[in-house]
Formats: sequence, C-alpha cells, structure tokens
Amino acid sequence: MKYQVSEKGNTVTARISGQMTFSDRGEVSDLALALTRGKAEDIQVDLSAVEYIDSAGLGILLILREAAQEKGRAITLSGMSGSVKEVLDLACFDTLFTFKS
Repeated sequence: MKYQVSEKGNTVTARISGQMTFSDRGEVSDLALALTRGKAEDIQVDLSAVEYIDSAGLGILLILREAAQEKGRAITLSGMSGSVKEVLDLACFDTLFTFKS
C-alpha cells in the first residue's frame, strides 16, 4: 500500500494505491494522523488505484474511521471498482462509510 495525502480547502484526501493487506498495518497510524491532524472537516479516501483489499485492508479502513470519529469527522470512500468494490459491498461497508462514485 502506498498513499499520498493532500489538503485543499476544507477537504483532506488520501489517495491509496496498490494492495491493502496485513503487511500494511504498520502504516495505518501515520495515515490516520495525516488525515486528522489538520482542520479539514471532510476526509476523503480515494481507492481508485487500489488493486486488492483483504480483511486486514478492511481493518485499516476501520482504524481510519475510528481516528476520524475521535475528531468528530466522517470518512467518504471513493473510486472503488471491481473486486475492491465487491469486498466492500460484501462487508457492508456502505453502512459504515459514505460511498462516492
């Protein structure tokens, strides 16, 4: 998993690429901090470049959600397609996150 964080106006966006797996668990704290340390109210996680996500990847998203909630913010997931979208749908993540096409 690689990610790039950018902030524009009231929105902070993380563009994640590659695979989201168990081996990426060590990066989640840095990513959560990068998404929540500023004053941006809207947090976007762009998954359009994610090729694969497993249950540990889902856990990463849940950790990010928890970090955002601690700051009174919500996360919007965008760009999901193919097997990544299927996994998120099967896990009912649409009940935990806002999905944006």
